[in-house]
Amino acid sequence: MSGAAAEKQQTLTSEDLVKRVAALAPKLIERRAKGVALRRLPDETIADLISTTALRACMPARFGGHELAFGTHTDVAMELAKTCGSTGWVAGIIGSHNWWLGKYQIEAQHEVWGDNPDALVAAAFASKPGSKAVPVDGGYVVSGEWMWCSGVDHCGWCSLMTPVPQPSGPPDMVMVLLKRGDYTVKDVWHVPGMKATGSNNVLANDVFVPKHRVTRLAELNNKASPGQKLNDSWIYKLPMLDVFGYSVAGPTLGCARGALEGFIGTMTRHAGLDGAKVTDHPTLQARVSESSAEIDAAQALYDTDMAFLRSVAQANRDLPPAEIMRIKRNGSYVATLAKRAASRLIEAMGANGVSDTNPVQIAFADTMAGASHRALNWDINGVSYGKVLFGAATSAEAELLKRQAAAAAALKT
Repeated sequence: MSGAAAEKQQTLTSEDLVKRVAALAPKLIERRAKGVALRRLPDETIADLISTTALRACMPARFGGHELAFGTHTDVAMELAKTCGSTGWVAGIIGSHNWWLGKYQIEAQHEVWGDNPDALVAAAFASKPGSKAVPVDGGYVVSGEWMWCSGVDHCGWCSLMTPVPQPSGPPDMVMVLLKRGDYTVKDVWHVPGMKATGSNNVLANDVFVPKHRVTRLAELNNKASPGQKLNDSWIYKLPMLDVFGYSVAGPTLGCARGALEGFIGTMTRHAGLDGAKVTDHPTLQARVSESSAEIDAAQALYDTDMAFLRSVAQANRDLPPAEIMRIKRNGSYVATLAKRAASRLIEAMGANGVSDTNPVQIAFADTMAGASHRALNWDINGVSYGKVLFGAATSAEAELLKRQAAAAAALKT
């Protein structure tokens, strides 16, 4: 029995994993500058994350994972992001992959984890025009360029959302799983926030991918999936893409909380030119109070949705379209509140607020970068739910839901 499986039998909890990663804070602070210089996480940080086994939070127990409740991986990411946004982001992303890989084809799971429960899998969903998977005997030939693959330098595998052209109509979408060496990494990540996530692009050129390493997105985004025959726990019954947003909303909220804690610590030690304590200013008190309220509200929304998603999965029921769009709206709003809270704080810091060594500035920049993820885009998700409230949905959303329903029906036959 692996160490992680043994720990699960000893009732390891989400709180235990959060405490483990919280203990890494001094090391993460010490390595901030190194991560910025590398534009990826230092190898030592990845080693520390692996040693805590926190990346296995929602990974299937049969492969050495903890198989804890969905959202444990985002709790871990949120805690890490309070100290280092990039570390929290990569942990949330890779932790989510260790969850949804449990829904993949069974043979693919054995290939990734069979000999190495610490194997890390990167992923990218956005691709440039022309990227595709072409069916051939025994699998697919994959070519193209995929964008913003966080933590890819540290991973031995990469899963890519890829269009499969159809004779008519929109392409089918699949997740293809490539081994390291079958793809190359293109250095593009030069950004003001989340600087150490190493979210570079991935290139594949006529790579053959065997059929067992290809899973239809419509199957992954349903309650039932190919992996369900192997991993029948309720945590693998949630639709992958529909709940993914919280894997990035969690660390984004953690960054905002880090900004708040840094602001309070900095201002408590700061005096004005007249020697008076700046924390005696009512306007500053109101500012920090409002930001803390926004962060608490975002946390409450996050906690409520996590409890809701767990209850849905445990009840073995499907999420109807309106509930899916509400979850996406909420994840986006968590990020919106995080942005507002961090922005209000940085505005009050004066010249200190533009120093790239100021922890509040670092947390602010990370918050803004995290909230820029498409899954957290309020213009998209807010409008989509507004249409639901008015009894309408976009044609693209209607088409996706239709394909999901067809995939679910196919799995039952």
